[in-house]
Amino acid sequence: MVKQSIARVCVLVFAALLGGCGATSQFNGFVKATDADAKTVHEGGYSDAAMAQIAIAQNPDFNKGKISPKALKKIQEYSISCQRQIDSQLAGPGQSGASGALNYGVAGTGTGPAADLAFTGAKAGEYAVYGGLAYVLPGGVNGLYSGGYAMASAKGTCTRDFWEDIAKTDPDFKGTHVEVVHAGKAWGNSRPPALSNPVVAPRQ
Repeated sequence: MVKQSIARVCVLVFAALLGGCGATSQFNGFVKATDADAKTVHEGGYSDAAMAQIAIAQNPDFNKGKISPKALKKIQEYSISCQRQIDSQLAGPGQSGASGALNYGVAGTGTGPAADLAFTGAKAGEYAVYGGLAYVLPGGVNGLYSGGYAMASAKGTCTRDFWEDIAKTDPDFKGTHVEVVHAGKAWGNSRPPALSNPVVAPRQ
């Protein structure tokens, strides 16, 4: 009964973690902009999802220290393209979490033989089950974090590479730089402070 309860708790917490893979979480690498986000970007707006794996900074010596709407739109378009291209090639949250849970769970079974050696009367089998279950949840969290980090790195680097292909082709793009965000955007409002004033709406 206790074992079943522990297993249920692990499943529920793990499901909650999967549901929390948003743009402002430590699992932001798994975020992918929707068609609605793409429409917002196309109309000149700002999308948190499109910016989930990147941050934009503006060199104050160019374009009056402001990111042009043209640059913002192009960077977000590249980011969405990278998200869609990378997603199919890397492990998603389910696979990443399950892999981490399995690895840690197997490692946790080592508690059995260790307990048998360390404590008189300890039953290796029971401790192995306990250790395996105890390690499943932290393993799943670690798997999610590692997978999200890898995703964010790939998507953010892709966006930065695409941007660098054209960054010097237009005066409006001068001094605008894309940085990779591996884990966690600011909660509430993660917009670049150097955005030009016209870029204020719409927002998802």
